[in-house]
Parts: sequence; C-alpha cells; structure tokens
Amino acid sequence: MCDDILQSVKEQFLDIENNSPTILEEPTFDNLPVEIILKICSYLDPYFLRNTVSKVCRRFEDILADDHLWKHWVHSKIKGCFPVLLDCDILDEVQLDWENVCIDMDIEYRKWTNVKDTMRHIVVKDVHFASVDTVLLLNNGELCISGGRDRGMALWNVLDITPHDKSDNMTTLTDAKPKHIKYDAHSGWVWDLAPDNIESATKVYSASWDNTVKVWDLATGLECIETFKCGMSALSVVSTDNYVMAGLYSKKILSFDLRAGANPVNSYKPHRGPVLTLHTHKNMVASVSEDKTLAIYDKVAGKIIVSDVKIPTDKAYPVCISWTPSAMYIGDSKGSLHLMHPLNYNHVKSHEIWPEPPIIKPSSKITSCHQSQGNMIVCSDRGEIKFFYNCYPPQEYTTIKTSTFDVTQMRYLNGVMVIGTCDSALEFWVPKEKYNEFS
Repeated sequence: MCDDILQSVKEQFLDIENNSPTILEEPTFDNLPVEIILKICSYLDPYFLRNTVSKVCRRFEDILADDHLWKHWVHSKIKGCFPVLLDCDILDEVQLDWENVCIDMDIEYRKWTNVKDTMRHIVVKDVHFASVDTVLLLNNGELCISGGRDRGMALWNVLDITPHDKSDNMTTLTDAKPKHIKYDAHSGWVWDLAPDNIESATKVYSASWDNTVKVWDLATGLECIETFKCGMSALSVVSTDNYVMAGLYSKKILSFDLRAGANPVNSYKPHRGPVLTLHTHKNMVASVSEDKTLAIYDKVAGKIIVSDVKIPTDKAYPVCISWTPSAMYIGDSKGSLHLMHPLNYNHVKSHEIWPEPPIIKPSSKITSCHQSQGNMIVCSDRGEIKFFYNCYPPQEYTTIKTSTFDVTQMRYLNGVMVIGTCDSALEFWVPKEKYNEFS
C-alpha cells in the first residue's frame, strides 16, 4: 500500500517537472523592460547618455530619441516653470530642444557646484593701473579684451594666462603679459566694448567718456581703423558687423556705419536720462536709462516701437539687460532682477536676488546677467556670482565668490568666464580640460 502511494507521488513530481515552463534566459539590456532601462539612465550624465549610450545600439538610440523623456528630466530638476513664460510663443517660434536644455542644465550644474575640481581661477593684476570697467570674450572664449579708467585696452589670449603652479585652484598673477596692449586707446575712460561678431570677431568697438566710439582691428594687434564722433560721452555700445550703435550720456542713441565714415547715420532719443546700456536681439535694440525706463528700437524699420516702459526699480536704476527668446531680464543697482515679457515688453515680476542690506551697508548692484538655454548667471558688484536654473522663478543652485569686491562687468562664453574689477584686476575661470595637461 505504502509502495503504491510512494510511486504515485513520484509520478506526480515527474509530471510537474516535465510540464514546468522553460527557464527564462538570463536578462540583458536587449530584453530588459524600458522602465528599468530608463531608471538606470536617470542616474547617468545626460551628456554621456546622448553621446555614448545612445550609440550603443538601435534600441537605446530609439529610447533616448524621445523628446518627452528629456522634457521629463528637465522638469524633474526644477521646482518652477520652464520655459520662463509659457505664453511667449517660444514653442511656436523656435522648436525647443529639450535634450540640449537638459544637457546644458547638467553641465553647468556639475561645473559650478564643483568649481575647485573643474575650473582654474586666475586673477590678473598690475596690467591696468585703474579700474577695469569692461571686459569682452570672443571667438569661443579664446580671446579677451579689457578696458578701463586708465584709458587703455588689452588683448588677451586666454589660454596663455596660465598659473605657475598648476596644482593651485586659484592663482594671482602680477606678471601676466597680454597679447597686445594700448595704453592710450582713448583720452577718457573706456566704458564698454562690443564685437562685430562674437564667434569670429575681426573688429572690436570701444565706447569712451572722451565722446568717441573707436573701431579696433584684431588682426593687426588693436590698430584703430576708425573713430566715430559722438559729441557726448558714450556709455554703451552694440554692433552687428559694420553697423554700430552707441548710447550716450546726452540721452541719445547714435547709429554708425563703418562704410560711411566717422559721422552718425541715424539718431534717436528714447529716454529722458543717460542711456546706461544697450542690448541687441535679432533686429531689435533694447535700451535702459537713468530715467528707469525701457525702450525698443527696430533696426530694420528704423523706428522706436516701444518706449517709456516703466521698470519698477524704486530708488534703484537699471544696470544690465539679458534678452533671449524666452525672457528679458533687467538687473538694477539694488540687487533685483526684473522679468520683462520678451515680446510685448511688459513687466511681469521682480526677483530680489540680493536682499536689501542694513542701511550701514551698500546694496548689491547686479552688474551683469547671462542666460543660456537652461541656466542663468547673475553677478554682483559685491563679489558674488550666483548660478540659477533659468526657470520661473529662478532656482539658485550655487554661489561662488570673487577674490575682490567692486566687480564692474562679467562675460561668459563657451565655458570661460571673466570679470573686471575696480581693483585694477581681471579674474578668469577657465575649464581645466582646455589646458594641455588635461587633454
């Protein structure tokens, strides 16, 4: 009886074994569910995903080609709204590349939150002997122009400015030599600089308190090839190829054409106070003034299309403009950043980047603002540079300190950043990989 029962159980086990499903093959990336692959990808560098992982196989390429995936990753980084203004038709005018936005956000975040390991910070002194009021980066950040209250201008090859001890994160140089220097570039303070083409510049324009804008040939080592007569101190300058516009202390904005000689070809007066800064976007020119207003000029139509737009600066005055298809920001002398609509130019919101200090301390003036696809850099004259995701409201992710106070201007191009200071110095932040020892 027992033998019969045992035999029956053995037969049942044999039936179960014979009828059991085939053992699954070992899982690989080829047969992993998409959800698991995306979970792994969420821990990887977006740049690595685009340039390496997507090249592994056709399946990975197809998965990472989904624009909705990159859009999701962008929004997972920020707490606010992106783009800054959803009603500015940027998605209709320009197809937003979510992949590039995500990579831009990640690269800048990794770079500036780990600045001691990623950048060389070099301070250059004793070239200018007065405040360096303006700086300019050109040609993928390889060239820099500086000008100041010593009335001089210097042309720098950025990668030639190298520290003596390459192990130092910050180096102060007193023996750095510019590629070319003009000690008598102007007979007054050099107040602003602009290139004919920022990516492949051949000429640079300088605005000065000596009532002129001068044209300098880079190929011949800052040879002056033309002097535009403004009749009043030139506080700001912008240009496109041979066409130059200067904002004056006399409230006027003059236009010059290098092919037409030294005299202005056009003039308009959009403000009731000195024109403090100009900024170009497409065929438009934005100007702000001591009268705390914004004006927009159409270069093609040759007329003012918007004027007397109030900037709610209270007791402050506007200092700088940053204008992209998604947002226009105006920084003021009290540490606030004012968001203006980039299409209708109305004021949207003001952000207090540096809170008003006690009355015994000076306010932080926003001297420069730079926007990229996903990031924004804002510089204060009190020696701080803040980094934000360019969303609404701006989301700060790190701050770095300059070595000196009284920062006058900041420029950023192709990973290189430079500032001018009232301490007669320039400060550079250059990615380490740009130097040969890291190649």
